[in-house]
Amino acid sequence: MDVLAHMMSLMRTKGSLYGRLEFSAPFGFRFPADDGVCLIVTRGSCFLSVDDSPLVPVVGGDFVLLPAPKQYTIRSSPEISLRSILEVSSQEAFHRTRLITFDGGQGPATSIVAGCFSLASPESRLLVKHLPSIVHLRGSGNDTTPWFPSTLQFIASEVSQNLPGGTAIVDRLAEVLFVQAMRSRIGDSSATARPSWLHALNDPQIGEAIQWMYAEPERAWTVDELARRVSMSRSAFAERFRRLTGETPLGHLTQWRMVKAGNLMRATPPLKLAEIAEAVGYESESSFGKAFRRVMGVSPGKYRADLG
Repeated sequence: MDVLAHMMSLMRTKGSLYGRLEFSAPFGFRFPADDGVCLIVTRGSCFLSVDDSPLVPVVGGDFVLLPAPKQYTIRSSPEISLRSILEVSSQEAFHRTRLITFDGGQGPATSIVAGCFSLASPESRLLVKHLPSIVHLRGSGNDTTPWFPSTLQFIASEVSQNLPGGTAIVDRLAEVLFVQAMRSRIGDSSATARPSWLHALNDPQIGEAIQWMYAEPERAWTVDELARRVSMSRSAFAERFRRLTGETPLGHLTQWRMVKAGNLMRATPPLKLAEIAEAVGYESESSFGKAFRRVMGVSPGKYRADLG
């Protein structure tokens, strides 16, 4: 089972707006953010931060995914003072023109394609929380993905031309980059990598255990059985699982079951809650309802009603 492909089928993105930022140094702006943000630097360089995170240098050819920022900043140099981007352009103007320009003086120019996206399913927040605040894919040295630079160029071209159907094309291509960003987390072996199920997929035994859970969420899994399946002792399995994912095996399984349940609530024709409960491993609608409310914060009935 390709876990990432399966996850992405439940975690589709919806682009809401794409446009260009054309700045010349010096510049420093704060941007509000209600949804996810993706940024493609097509020319020049700048420094990026999300909320209170350290500054990250980005250069032409880089792609940056900000899964759930409250705000982010873009500046030409670390010491530059910041002001709100709303002092330069209103949100309404950006929606209309798809362009924000700022001439800071005689400094070098930086061009950025900026996009806002939301996740198609509300339960996807359980998956997004495993991503870092900044996912940075560098254009240089990306030997494993020869299509990466051309995809960025294609998106930039579509945004700048604003042709009929361009938004749909950009949406599809941006989703490909989103998958690549998720894939990059699987292979992230850096010492600073946060625990996540994506990072854990790279571990032969824990990755296999996650595949078992995701493939058969309806099964009455126990820690003992999962450990046995991957030829580990119960204690060693539980300790490594928590270290790599930041969660207990059964805690992670419960969250995955709720993601699946949320997806099944949109099935056509509609499924009864008792059928959904059985499909994700609960013997009764009552026990499923308690678990769903604990993880999602609302009852299954209200969650389904809110889906419209």
